[in-house]
Amino acid sequence: MEKVDKEQWEKFKSEFTTRLTQTQYKLLCTLHSKYFNHSYYEPCSCRPRELKRWIADIDNLYNKC
Repeated sequence: MEKVDKEQWEKFKSEFTTRLTQTQYKLLCTLHSKYFNHSYYEPCSCRPRELKRWIADIDNLYNKC
């Protein structure tokens, strides 16, 4: 994971509550598409299970670095 992305993820995690801001949502979608090799995609916010899985995916990647 690139240094700038790690720093953004640390900020994301420190500010994250139960609801994503628009900025956090865009960052999550951008990082997931970058590191999990898929085109940029914004899942519907009515599907929190997918968003939670994406957060867990990036957390796992972050913890490995």
